[in-house]
Amino acid sequence: MITNINWVEHYDLKYFLLVKCDIHHIILIFTPERTKSYTLEHSFSWMRKNMLLDPHNDPKAWEEYFKNIVKLHYKTENYCDIPDTHGGDFGIECYTLNGHVFQCYRPEQYSDVDKLYTAQKNKISKDIKKFTEDNVDNFKKLFGVLKISRWILATPYNKSAKLAQFCTKKTLEVRGMNIPYIDDDFQILVKTEHDYIQEASILRRDKFQLSFDFDSITDEKAKDFIDGNLVFLEKLNLKIPKINANSGQHDHYKSYMVQKYLEYQNLLDVLKRDWVDIYQVVYKSIKRREENLVGMFMISPDAIPSKIIKDEIQGLKDEISEEIPSFKQSDLDKITWGVISDWLIRCPLDF
Repeated sequence: MITNINWVEHYDLKYFLLVKCDIHHIILIFTPERTKSYTLEHSFSWMRKNMLLDPHNDPKAWEEYFKNIVKLHYKTENYCDIPDTHGGDFGIECYTLNGHVFQCYRPEQYSDVDKLYTAQKNKISKDIKKFTEDNVDNFKKLFGVLKISRWILATPYNKSAKLAQFCTKKTLEVRGMNIPYIDDDFQILVKTEHDYIQEASILRRDKFQLSFDFDSITDEKAKDFIDGNLVFLEKLNLKIPKINANSGQHDHYKSYMVQKYLEYQNLLDVLKRDWVDIYQVVYKSIKRREENLVGMFMISPDAIPSKIIKDEIQGLKDEISEEIPSFKQSDLDKITWGVISDWLIRCPLDF
């Protein structure tokens, strides 16, 4: 009996179809060339080889991702994993030999801050109870003489000052419990990947899929930008008739290109703020292609503009994909369309 069917987009392979049954999972892979079927024993092997996991989409992926962050930050020789396959993990994912304990948590939703706060607060309460009441004997045997100074909730989102207040309240409660493995300066903290930006950038660059959170640009936002930037868009106004001679389509083309330009700028802002190393790779690739574009028009004034731009854009996409394979296809498209729009808006060349 089939209990669930999910379509999942993959940037190299168009789509694959995950069919979940009572006993087996079957993955049907649709590529441009052929269709394949895999049962459960083959599925995870195929996915590991051909897909980059997005840590924000799955609790297990988030756990694996953050454990790797901890391992990089504290070094392998100071990292202790707690497997859950034999007797459970006692309510923690891992700990370090300097006394830091980590519990991973990916909430179901994050857009509603009140619901996110409640879910994270409940998670902390539940697992701190395991840490200080339910599993004290197990932790005594696990830690030995090691004193735990930090209990850290590793979560993708930290949006509430009230959560920090709750952590302080629970911290003081735990300090008063006189538990032998709790250090005098014990503290409960909430951390995200952005607290370990160097380690996260290393992992996101080629092991885990990059994921960005920013608002899309609506037609109304594009119109407001156009109305407020008439001089800035003068070069675009001159180029649009060469793209389409139908004057009735010019406003539509302008709105579309401005939308792509603004989404591209938003994406660059997120990269620059959160993923500086990756931003530098993308920015340098864009600048190289822009210089090539200008150079090609200088040495080949009779060349077909659309072909030169198309070749440079494809080269840009290939270059970024090679340097940072963790980009989603949809985000690569935002970059390439944004670059096209940016060139049309700023470039003084007459094409």
